[in-house]
Amino acid sequence: MICKFCGKPASIYIRYANIALCREHFIQFFEKRVKRTIERFKMISPGEKIGVAVSGGKDSLTLLHVLYSLSKLMDLKLIGFTINLGIRKYSEECVKIALENFRKLKLEYRIINLRDYGFTIDDIVQYKISKRVCGICGTVKRYILNKVAREENVDRLATGHNLDDFLQVILQGYIHGDLKYLSKYFPVTPSRNKLISRIKPLVFTPEEEIKKYTVIKGINYCMKKCPYSFQASSHTLKKAILLIEENHPGIRFSMFNTYIKKIYPLINAKYSEELELSECSRCGEPSGKNICLFCRVKTRIKSIKSGTIIN
Repeated sequence: MICKFCGKPASIYIRYANIALCREHFIQFFEKRVKRTIERFKMISPGEKIGVAVSGGKDSLTLLHVLYSLSKLMDLKLIGFTINLGIRKYSEECVKIALENFRKLKLEYRIINLRDYGFTIDDIVQYKISKRVCGICGTVKRYILNKVAREENVDRLATGHNLDDFLQVILQGYIHGDLKYLSKYFPVTPSRNKLISRIKPLVFTPEEEIKKYTVIKGINYCMKKCPYSFQASSHTLKKAILLIEENHPGIRFSMFNTYIKKIYPLINAKYSEELELSECSRCGEPSGKNICLFCRVKTRIKSIKSGTIIN
């Protein structure tokens, strides 16, 4: 195969678009689509400071490198955020790789240790705080990232959710009938109260193309899997989505656009007024309850460690 644009030997074939691309034109294709996604959803305005949540995995590091490539063109200032979750033999590697990429790109960054808050994800597992470890971990990351982003005067917080991630959440919402959750699930979440606006610039990018981008650009990322990720139901749902895509190339984009244009507006109109948000009575961070989940987990683990309650 030869590249559609220059006639050189192609390195990548994109089945749903029926085009072959060389390395150089694949990078251009990839980064141009991210730029169009940002523009389509008005994710970023010129001159804004963008916090990039970097876990050390392929998605978040791809996001970091793409935004860095677009930063001069779009007039962006970037700062990287990485959380050391305290997962033994995993978190250290993720943080190390994130640091390598921050320094390689000469970007401002901040490393946050969950242990400084009094617990780790390993503690949650050890003390059997919840069977939903992935759910608790997600809450912890959202809590800390929002708090740190506000402290660093960030305008937007960018996360590496790709097209497959986005569709998996939508499918999960359908299965459980959680329309209230879906009513706030969109590529852009606006700022409100103490919540920093969140954006998903890779939301229109398939996961397999992110892998190709990291290889072509030589981006080093953590290839280890979180030891607790086997508990996540997302793997099965993603496999189901990919199976449909295999038989109907391009259907993921149709699913995405149908949700954005037809389904989300209806759900949002029905439930948006019910999404009240107050502040946690203990830490003052945004919460839908009197005491946020982060504080409840923190208090529970502290009491177990101090021996004031029986686990």
